[in-house]
Amino acid sequence: MNIKLQDTKAEPAGSALGEINQLFHLQYARRKQHFADKISRGDILLIVRMDSRLIACCGDSISEYTVNGPAYHRLKALSHSTMAVYYTLLQTPQPDAAVLLRKLLAQLKREIDNPAGRQLFAATRQLLSTVAYDGTLDHGLILQYSHKLEPVFAQLMLQSATDETMHLLLQLEKITAQFNKASADTFFVVFGGPQARYRQLARQVFKKWCKQSDDLVIDTNHQVRYYEHGTTLDDAITLVATVLADRELAQTFLGRADALEQDVLGQVAEEAINRCWQQRKNAAE
Repeated sequence: MNIKLQDTKAEPAGSALGEINQLFHLQYARRKQHFADKISRGDILLIVRMDSRLIACCGDSISEYTVNGPAYHRLKALSHSTMAVYYTLLQTPQPDAAVLLRKLLAQLKREIDNPAGRQLFAATRQLLSTVAYDGTLDHGLILQYSHKLEPVFAQLMLQSATDETMHLLLQLEKITAQFNKASADTFFVVFGGPQARYRQLARQVFKKWCKQSDDLVIDTNHQVRYYEHGTTLDDAITLVATVLADRELAQTFLGRADALEQDVLGQVAEEAINRCWQQRKNAAE
């Protein structure tokens, strides 16, 4: 069903208040465009964590820097190999599963120069020699397999995190040397993925980078932003323009720059909910 979000910018419809609401949203959009123009002029350095790259945007200058290279993707593929074994055994007919898993085992054998790869190969070979391709999956064997590989996953995760962190720091050093922008004029945007926890490492690296800056007094949560569904550089520009407009608005009308960092109604939610529950209870008595 193609049900879309309704536009409530002109609500309440057919009234003067609806026109006022529409006027606010029009002027708010103009203010956000003002900040987007500042970014476009190069007043602000924008660093975006996007797919395997960092994108640095400062006015007309847009540069790409690789973060996740072949070594990182090799570690990620090794981690995925065990899940590939599990799903193949679970979902693939016996003859096809045997062919696919023999091929997978041969590919893992090429990775035995890495200690983790060597352990993966040995554990997978033992599992496949034990499994009878009779169309059933012995979950006890899978549990033994996964338990044996727990320390291997720990190695792979640490290697992956170290690789990504080192490359992030290397590229951040290049970017800051190239553009020489103050930390207060630098914003970091991390694009997400299918899970809200995605790219937590990049956010942590950016926040630590900001905290170590000598010229930054603003909370690092202001400089480092997460956009779960962002896909383009324009998305990042729009996000930061919104952040700047909201901070200005919150400081002016709510007395605290970060007051719009959460749902405004959420700040009084507990009191409102308690009142409504009590009214409902009183009405029932």
